[in-house]
Amino acid sequence: MHKVSRRQFLRWSGVLGGSVAATSILPIPTLASKNEKVKKLEYDSVKWAGCTINCGSKCPVRVFVNDGKIDHIETDNTQGDEFGSHQVRACLRGRSNRFRVYNPNRLRYPLKRVGKRGEGKFVRISWDEALDTIASKLKEVKAKYGNEAILIPYATGTTGAIMNRCTKGPFMRLMGMFGGYINYHNSYSTGQISNALKYFYGTHRGSDIMQIQNAKLVVMFGNNPVETRMSGGGTGYAYKNVLEENRVKIIHIDPRYSDSLVGSCDQWIPIEPGTDAALVAALAYVMISEDLHDKEFLDKYCVGFSSDTLPENAPANGSYEDYVMGRGDDKTEKTPQWAERITKIPAETIIKLAREMATTKPCFIAQGWGAQRHSNGEQSARAIATLSVMTGNLGLPGTNCGGREHTTGWIEPAHLPFKNPIKDSIPCFLWTDAVVRGKEMRDITDGIRNTKQLKQNIKFILNTGGNCLINQHSDTNKTAKILEDESLCEFIVDINVTRTSSNKFADIILPDATPLEQEDFVRSSAGYSNDRPYIIYSQKAIEPLGECMTNYDMCTKLAEKLGGEELKDRFTEGRTQVQWLEHLWNIKFENNPSMPTFEQMKKMGILKLPRYKKPFIIHEEFVNDPVKNPLKTPTGKVEIYSTELDKMSKTWILKEGQKITPLPEFVESKYGPLDPLRKKYPLQIFGYHYKGRTHSSFWESAPIREINPNELWINPLDAKKRELETGDKAFVYNNHGRIILTVKVTPKIMPGVTACPQGGWYKKENGIDVGGCINTLTDQEGTAISKANPQHSALVEIEKYRA
Repeated sequence: MHKVSRRQFLRWSGVLGGSVAATSILPIPTLASKNEKVKKLEYDSVKWAGCTINCGSKCPVRVFVNDGKIDHIETDNTQGDEFGSHQVRACLRGRSNRFRVYNPNRLRYPLKRVGKRGEGKFVRISWDEALDTIASKLKEVKAKYGNEAILIPYATGTTGAIMNRCTKGPFMRLMGMFGGYINYHNSYSTGQISNALKYFYGTHRGSDIMQIQNAKLVVMFGNNPVETRMSGGGTGYAYKNVLEENRVKIIHIDPRYSDSLVGSCDQWIPIEPGTDAALVAALAYVMISEDLHDKEFLDKYCVGFSSDTLPENAPANGSYEDYVMGRGDDKTEKTPQWAERITKIPAETIIKLAREMATTKPCFIAQGWGAQRHSNGEQSARAIATLSVMTGNLGLPGTNCGGREHTTGWIEPAHLPFKNPIKDSIPCFLWTDAVVRGKEMRDITDGIRNTKQLKQNIKFILNTGGNCLINQHSDTNKTAKILEDESLCEFIVDINVTRTSSNKFADIILPDATPLEQEDFVRSSAGYSNDRPYIIYSQKAIEPLGECMTNYDMCTKLAEKLGGEELKDRFTEGRTQVQWLEHLWNIKFENNPSMPTFEQMKKMGILKLPRYKKPFIIHEEFVNDPVKNPLKTPTGKVEIYSTELDKMSKTWILKEGQKITPLPEFVESKYGPLDPLRKKYPLQIFGYHYKGRTHSSFWESAPIREINPNELWINPLDAKKRELETGDKAFVYNNHGRIILTVKVTPKIMPGVTACPQGGWYKKENGIDVGGCINTLTDQEGTAISKANPQHSALVEIEKYRA
């Protein structure tokens, strides 16, 4: 924590002068002719709020209000343009939140299903009827099946808040007090990499991207911070700024030429999706053959690179070096020519890249989360990390661990306390399996934790702030059939601000208040603000529309329905939502004289701390003294040969074609480039994160859709074969389903690969998804190690749509 006086904090934030106070009424000039005097508008109030959607950035906005209605939204106007003391400017999505509040599909009162589940037919009901029905079904499911049959599924639509939070928020607190619910682990974003690097390093955290200022070379694998974490609060802005500070050479390895490459990339190396581990093996072959790898570093800090560093009981010729040089089980040398056939990267390019990475220090090596979101994603994540240790680029200024960049630190109050008496946990991606075959799911077959086998199928789903029930989950057509079957999951509650693809399958829909309609803190830890921590207090700008209600107030009323005044009192502890915010602030900061009081924080709206003096370097302490600072792995070292994965490979029961190996080997992926099914579906497809939406959030806003169309990227060579031109409509299909997208012919995608933005809203008409949801084409089989989503491993064919 920075040691700064309270007075200085208040001066920075405007309460004592030095900048415009957050709650002041700001005059806004109107357009005027040359001879007219410029008029100034005044507003009833200008409130601070935060964008809590899960993009990886958490940005402040200022909400201008007249007559109880939002007139418009602007972004941060405190401080200047110099990076480190800059304005944290929200992107267009954050500034478009008014369109979410006043959306034509905004939910304004509770709804009850009247048709078949999935038909989307609902009628308006009262809050009393809605909560009575929910309470009755919860009690029924608990009595009949036990609390293990209740699921609050993975979601991220409001993950950036403290009270209006879809994870670890009011509903989890209440359901814990009701007896509990089935837990989940992993995330849709990082399921593979978080587990893979845990087995490799003991953690999957990375260095601050600002460490690029100390690097001489940057190598990115499938990393796109400029698009995925844009705005003044994200790593994309930091990335562009640090490149101005240090014009280091940048190499991007990616099937798609993304916005992160524009204006900064020195070399783009297109690669077949899902083949990163094959590329790494070939790079290692060159480094070993030419004696370029850092043997001293590998011997001191790592387990399993060479035979003499293998752990006990490892097989002979079982090291990574043996695998690469063809002395392992497959007896195949991982030459650049071998990798060229798999990755489609010329052998000459691989050789040059290997030499450059091995001889240029410091080298900042990072991967985005796209490379790991494949059916063999854990292998790719571990392989890319191997490059950092092979070249000795770990724990030093200008280096990273080969994982994704992280942030140096953050500041936020305590979180809403909750406790779940149920310990059983499922991989979050396998919730549909838990609905269909829950009692069959085991630890060694499905990655279940804290129990050998699940006790019950999921019978009740309480989905809040998320669209993963259908839109962000895989194989949407199959998922829809599961959700429609009332004999499987008996009751579904959906809580959101608008009608979505997911709440079409609900039995009861509850209308949530938006972040602009309630008081809350924005979770700094839910964003990646690099070495510049800040915190936002969202000031309530307007009253909730219609009968909309905050999660906390919903839970307060539902608590009384479930357990009378006794449960209500235990849940609230006598506090309102704002009183809880004050309590959580005081838990953390009441005795910290350098921090403002809660009342001062409420008035300020945004609090910015000065930059950390040194951006975070991952594993710096370990490299400085590996004995005193061992890693959180079984051996305390970097485990290129994972002792835990070795055990799993001998005990877990896997699906056909799956493989767990203690080494970061290249494993062929289901629906990958070498799958025989490619003869029928010759194009690989993946869904990239997009400027026009955050996952599926903001797609409900027509102005955002208009300027960010749902386009299918296809290489000119592939387009010509199919007689496709930019602007054409096309069918994209495989054995999972069919979608319609608008074609964009571009050389920014490599031949044999196609892509579209992920998050288009699933909308099935006459057997075709006309909403263009990429997950209509993806598979539900979880990965071997993490049981995570393989949504970038998909094969399709494309043909022109003729209406």
